[in-house]
This record gives sequence, structure tokens and C-alpha cells, in this order.
Amino acid sequence: MLQFKEIQKSHQDISVLIANNEIIKAINLLIAFASKTKKQFHHVKIDKIKDTYNNILKHTFKAVTDPERDKIYSYVQRSLYEINDQIKECLLTESGELTVYRMKWALEKKIETHPEEAFTLIKGLTFDNELEQILKENNIEFPLNDDNSENTHTRHDSLKDLFNYLWLTDYYKEIEDKILETICYSEKIPWHDKSLVVSAITLSLTRVFDQNKFLSLIRFYKQKENQVWQRALVGIVLNLYKYDKRLSLYPDLEKQLNKLSKSQDIDKEIEAIIIQIFKSKDTEKITKKWEEEILPEMMKMQPKIEKNLDLENIISDKFMEDKNPDWEKVFEDSPDLFDKLQDFSKMQIEGSDVFMSAFSKLKNFPFFNEISNWFMPFYKENEYMDILFEKEKTNMLPFVEQLEKSFHMCNSDKYSFCLNLQMIPESHKSMMMSMFNEEMKNLEEVAKDEDLFNQFAASKNIFTQYTQDLYRFFKLYPYKNEFSDIFNWGFQIQHWTSLGNIVTNKQVTRNIAEFFLENKHYHQAVELFKVIERTEAGNLELFEKIGYSYQQIGDYENALLYYKKAELLDTKKAWITKKIAVCYRYLDKHSEALEYYMEAEKLEPENLYIQAYIGHTLLRLERYDEALKYYFKVEYLSPSNEKIQRPIAWISFILGKFDTAINYYQKILEKSQNDFDYIHLGHAHWCINNLEQAIESYKKAFVLLNNDMLKFKQYFDDDIDYLLKFGIKKLDISLMKDYISESVD
Repeated sequence: MLQFKEIQKSHQDISVLIANNEIIKAINLLIAFASKTKKQFHHVKIDKIKDTYNNILKHTFKAVTDPERDKIYSYVQRSLYEINDQIKECLLTESGELTVYRMKWALEKKIETHPEEAFTLIKGLTFDNELEQILKENNIEFPLNDDNSENTHTRHDSLKDLFNYLWLTDYYKEIEDKILETICYSEKIPWHDKSLVVSAITLSLTRVFDQNKFLSLIRFYKQKENQVWQRALVGIVLNLYKYDKRLSLYPDLEKQLNKLSKSQDIDKEIEAIIIQIFKSKDTEKITKKWEEEILPEMMKMQPKIEKNLDLENIISDKFMEDKNPDWEKVFEDSPDLFDKLQDFSKMQIEGSDVFMSAFSKLKNFPFFNEISNWFMPFYKENEYMDILFEKEKTNMLPFVEQLEKSFHMCNSDKYSFCLNLQMIPESHKSMMMSMFNEEMKNLEEVAKDEDLFNQFAASKNIFTQYTQDLYRFFKLYPYKNEFSDIFNWGFQIQHWTSLGNIVTNKQVTRNIAEFFLENKHYHQAVELFKVIERTEAGNLELFEKIGYSYQQIGDYENALLYYKKAELLDTKKAWITKKIAVCYRYLDKHSEALEYYMEAEKLEPENLYIQAYIGHTLLRLERYDEALKYYFKVEYLSPSNEKIQRPIAWISFILGKFDTAINYYQKILEKSQNDFDYIHLGHAHWCINNLEQAIESYKKAFVLLNNDMLKFKQYFDDDIDYLLKFGIKKLDISLMKDYISESVD
């Protein structure tokens, strides 16, 4: 029996072959894939598909014109995709090793014996059998429960059952379509129930492709019921990416998807969703940064011994050249908000998931054992809230109402917050709720000032909260490994065909590219900026940004290529000149690097960064006297910069200026002890015959190297030419190394 990962890999491999038109190879792998199941009918289906494909081959190369050939070929691809999905689901169900698929198996057995179950499941969705009447009005009949049986099914149970039914059903037929259409258009079913239904459809669609699921999501989106349509659009976007290669095989579906391009604000909405997905993908990085700031005692870094000359860190960060300061900041979520909120609020308003670290520890409540609860919107009428707070002495309603309105915390975390309140003493609880309410009021005032409550901003908040709900599910759900983690998908925008059919505004591509650049997704930034380059040839800023992105991923050849293009458009721009110098330096073309650093010096004569790197480049070119002059200049202009002392000491030694070298090494070693510095201090003492001091310095270096003789000898061997040049005999060097190794305890 194949294991879960093996099944998923085989399914993915076959899907790739179908997408790449390698049909015979796909069919052969499908036959082997199907042989792992206990079902024989898969082989019958595959044989029929293979016969159809063989007919295409025969007719194509026997000069038989078939006007329907392309349609039949699409049918073959579509059928192969679908049988591949079916075999995957069959194998996962038969394996019996996965909790999710044991649930699916139980549901399928129940539906086989009670086909009316789908209707029965939704009977408890509304009070007083409202939905029953709605269904009847739409000519949808279903058997009612036995009047003699006691129905103890709560509304929450009904939602849970319906969620599981929609999630675990592979293909929606007429009965499911009627149910979903009824739910979508009903004015009596509340938004939070519909939102949960949308999540079930989305989760089901990511598991098994079905155009009816797509059409249901489109229906919910077009209905534009607040909170519901935003979730539906997130589901559409996720599955557009997952099934990008398949959508063209379903013309009716593709037509409906392409109609979305005419929806008002669809470009901005999808842009916001994609950016939020990438912000969520960065959550681990954000969490790490947050923990380093909030909990520094947990993130203490062991002191690191500086290595060798540490040339890259001589000039402090404030002098370092990064992004071009002339670039306009094209993408910024809330321009004036950053000055008014604390760092925590800034990050959250931008959509960064700063709460993940704290709330990941609060997902072990029994509430989260039920999968549907991970997607349940937070709302004050929730019967679960009533049960949760029924024994509380404090009136919790104002707090719950305030929490519901908060856009800073996702729904899943709001439930965690409330569940955790039960564990807190009453006195602390009141204080906590009071502080929380006050903070929420302050944030509301700031939001009003910044017009964050306009319609589009409100929708962005829903996109953010819902995406964070999804993130928690896929990262924290106990059986998360039984799902394809959507946040591990690449979301390669430049290859996303179906997205381009819906989003027609080219500025969206630019905005996403700018977001990638700002958030250090340099590989994606390069790809998108190059797409833009096709239609914006000769754009100076575009060349700079492509070059910069290439530089950040270490592709200095391509970075240089684009910086050179930018140079042609602006020969006197210091930023470009410095970047070209950097690329030449990393490509070990030091003469060319020096040429550009010298040019940059003319443009910015007092720039310490340029002065230091001219020194570094001259050092690599072994033009030591000239290098030393530049290092002295940096020291003069920045006397507090202690790091510049190391290359001064080193060059002084190799130029035979031993007193200067000793003086600088002693200054350095007063601040920090370093094996490299002690060895070269020893060299300088030895060259002027201060033998006792030389031995003392060597011993200290040997101890700092943990008595590692191999490393110690390596340092000596690196410097042997200098020692010989200054009159130290080769035999004495060997004797010194052995003497040090034997004399240190």
C-alpha cells in the first residue's frame, strides 16, 4: 500500500505530464497508479481514454481531417485529470491511515444508504424550519426527520455536519448545487453560516477539482454579501492558481471566470489577496523578528568572534548603500498610519501576522478538534459563546461585541482569546478586558482618522483575517500533514495564465512586483519586473530595480547587465555607479571595480562607504600604500570607527611598518580578543625581534583556537611569505609552531 506522500507525488507527476501534453507517458503511469487500488473500473475508464487518444493519433497522421480533433484532445486531457484525481482519492481512502479519509469513508457509506442526507444536514441551519420552506418554494423536497424521534441536533451540529459534507464530497451534483444556490440567495440564512459554507467549498476544491465548486464560489462572490464574497474570492484565487493548467479544458467555467474581469474593483481585490497570501507566507519570519524584539532573553545570540579583517562591516549600516533613495515608494498600504501607532499595530495593520506566535500556543482547546471551527467567523450571536460565558459573573457581551468589530485579530485567534479567558482569575480578567476595550477604541479612532473604514479598506481587513485563519489551519491543525499546505505553493505570478484573463490592469502587476521588492522576495520581483520590462523598454527605474533584485539573490552577472543598461540612461548617478562597482567586486574584477569606485568618489567625495571600499579594492589589487591612505582617511573622518583599525594594522604589518601594526593591534585587542589579531601581533613582534612578546601573543591565539594545531599552522602557512620577506627563517617558523603547541597546557 502506497503511503500518503507517495500517493500525492504520483498524482502530481501525472498531472504535470498531462499539462505538458505527454499523454502516452501519463496514461502508462495512470495504469500503474490504478493498479494500486482495489477497484477495477479505473482500468476500464483508462482503456477508453487510451482508445480515444489512439484514434486521434491515427487520424492525425493518415491525412484524415477531423474538425473536432482539438475538442476531443481536450476531452482526453480533462478525462485523464479526472481519473487521476479519482485514483488519488480512492487510494487515500483505502489506505485507512489518515484521519481525514476515515471521516470521508464514513460519510460516503452514510450517503450510500441515506441519499437524502444532504438535505437533512441543512434542516437545522435556520430557526423555525425557515430553510425547509425556502427549499419547498424552490421545488426542492426532502424527507423530514421522523416526527416520533427526538431531534437533539443543535444549530452548531448542523453547521458542522454540513461543512464536513461539502468538504468531503468529491463532486457536486444537482442536489448539492441546488442546496448551495438556495443558501447563497437566502436572506434568512445569516452571513456567518454562508461564510462557513464558502470555506467548506474552498477546502473541498483544493482537495478535488470540480467545476461546480468553482461555479458555486463565483455565485457567492457575485452576490456581494459582506464577509461572504471576500471569502469566496479568496477561495477562487487560491484555486485559480492550483488549477491554472486545467481551466482551459472547461470552456463554460473559463467563460464564467473571465466575466469576473468586468466586476468593479476586481483588480484591486485580487491584488490585495495575493499580497496578503505572501504576507502570510512571511509569518515565520515576522514571528521570529517579533520574538527577538519582545522576548530577547529567548533569542540571545552567542558572541561571535570576528574573522580576519571583517572588511564588509567596517562602515556602519547607516553608510551602506541599499535601495535607491530616489525610488518612489509605489506600494504602501497605509501611508500616514505608521507615525501614529506603535510598532505592533503598524505591523498588524499592514497585514503582518504578529499574533501567530502567541496564539499558536492556544489552539489545543477541544474547540479546535472540530475542523469547521477553524473557519468559523467570530460573531456575538454564536451559541458557543453563550455556552462559554454562561457561568461568568462579568457581563461579557460588550467585550464580545468589541472583539467582533476588531480588525487586528483573525477569527481563529478571537476564539482562542475567549477560550483562554476561562483560565484567568476574575480580577485579572476584568482588568484585561478593560485594557483590551480601551485599546480597541483607540485603534478605532486612528482608523477613522485614516479612513480605514471605507469599503475597500474594510474588504482588505476581511481578506487579511480570513487568510490568517487559513494560515492557522494549515500550520496548526493537528492533522495538517493530511492536507496540501496552500502556503507552500509558489504562486508564480508571471506564469499564472488564468489570473491574466481576469486581472487586466497592468498596474496590479507593478504593485505586486513593488511589494516583492519591499519585502525581499527578490526572485519573484525579478520575474515580475522582467514581465513589465517587455512593455516598458528604456525605463531607468525598472532597470535599477531588476539589477538590484538580481544583486540581492547573488546573480551579479545579470545585476551588472541591468545596472549597465541604467547607466546608459544616467551616467552621472552615484547610486548606479556604486552598484556597478559592487558587482565588479563580487565578480573578482577589481580593476573595473576600482574604476567605478573612483568615479563614485568624484560624485560623493566625503562618502565613507566609497572611501572604505576603494581601500578594500586597492588591498585586493595589492596596492597597499594607496589602500592605507584611504583607510587613514576613513579613520580621520570617523574616529569612533574601531573596525577600520584592523586593515590599517594588517597593511602596516605587510608594509613592514611594525611599530604602527603593533600599536593598532594592541588597540584592537583592548576591545575584543581575536585569534587572527593575536597571531599578527605576534608576527609584528617577531619581525622586530620582540621574541617574548611574540610567543605570548601566539600562545593567546592558540588558546582562542581551542588548541587546534591544524588551524594554527594554517594561519602561519598563509603568512609564511611575509615572514620570510622580513627575515624570519623557514626552519624557525616550523620550530615556532611546534614550540607553541608543546608549551601551552
